Amino acid sequence: MSGELETAALASGGGWLRWKRQHADIPPGTPCANCETPLQGTYCHVCGQLAEDFHRSSWKLLVEAVESLLHLDGRLVRTMPNLIKAPGKLTRDYLDGKRAWQVQPFRMFLVILLIVIFAGHWATTTNAHRAEARGEETHNTVNLTGPGDRADDDEARAEARAEIVADPDMPAAAKEAALAAIDQDWVKFSRSVGDSAAEKAAAATEKAGDDKIRVTSAVANEEQVSSIQAWAQTRYNAVKDDPERFALILEIWGHRIAILALPVSALMLTVLFIFNRRFYVFDHLVFSMHSLSFQMLLLTTIFLLSMVVGGWAWWLLLASPVHLFVHMKGAYQRSTFGTLARMFVLFNLTTVTFSLLAVLWLYLGFNEMAGGH
Repeated sequence: MSGELETAALASGGGWLRWKRQHADIPPGTPCANCETPLQGTYCHVCGQLAEDFHRSSWKLLVEAVESLLHLDGRLVRTMPNLIKAPGKLTRDYLDGKRAWQVQPFRMFLVILLIVIFAGHWATTTNAHRAEARGEETHNTVNLTGPGDRADDDEARAEARAEIVADPDMPAAAKEAALAAIDQDWVKFSRSVGDSAAEKAAAATEKAGDDKIRVTSAVANEEQVSSIQAWAQTRYNAVKDDPERFALILEIWGHRIAILALPVSALMLTVLFIFNRRFYVFDHLVFSMHSLSFQMLLLTTIFLLSMVVGGWAWWLLLASPVHLFVHMKGAYQRSTFGTLARMFVLFNLTTVTFSLLAVLWLYLGFNEMAGGH
């Protein structure tokens, strides 16, 4: 897994764990231990330090260390239910400035992203082990080789050589160049082309000139195809030899592509509301973080349920468009028709853009298998 995502997600947990104190350990008027300002409540109103007695037992210090590491407060209890059943109100309240009781949208997005990755990996591994136990076979290989095998390639070369040798109209120099191209002997090919150019002034026919052009074109095309095939074959062999590393690379790039989905989603919403100046890009970013957080939460539920009920769990995906409709209608306060119309456009935009992101994700993972060369 990518270290940067784990670090960011775990750091984002701060604000989730740690219950806020309702009462101070020391009475009001006592000087703050940090800035010596007389205390007026649970926290110092100047430096913000908690008004507590620092002479505590070892057990209390241990409990405080765990609280500081995990840091969960009551905001989670209020944020998550609203994310599920009242997403429009959650987003609308945040945009209207009612934020003290909410978990920060990006913090929530990062943590849920980490959870869905763990759940997906766990579910995939568990289901694969169960399939193996039942004696089922899985076919995950992808054929990236070109048409034909090595024997077919050698046979095609032999036929081409025979045709060139038997051609009575092709000059000797052109034959030599063509045969060199088939054998991929580029030094001999260059020498033959040079000799042919020198002899052309003597008595080269128009057909001989056409033959040389055809040979040169064939060589250029063959070089280009060979380069692409070599690029694909190298990476395919690396994937086949080390599929675990390929899965890890895809997982790492998946984190980054998921983060990239945020600005992409916000850009699409900006296009949908381009003539409505009431909403800004910031508003669309907040909406995207809340919406994607729910979709990942739904995906986590599906992954976990799939280990119990199998493929039936994927029927829960029907909740996705319903939630999006409720979310958009509440957050942007549009009519039912306006919301449905925008959802239709958003669906088409999402299909195209997220398909491109998926292709980019696979390309980056595939390319990195050979060190990016």
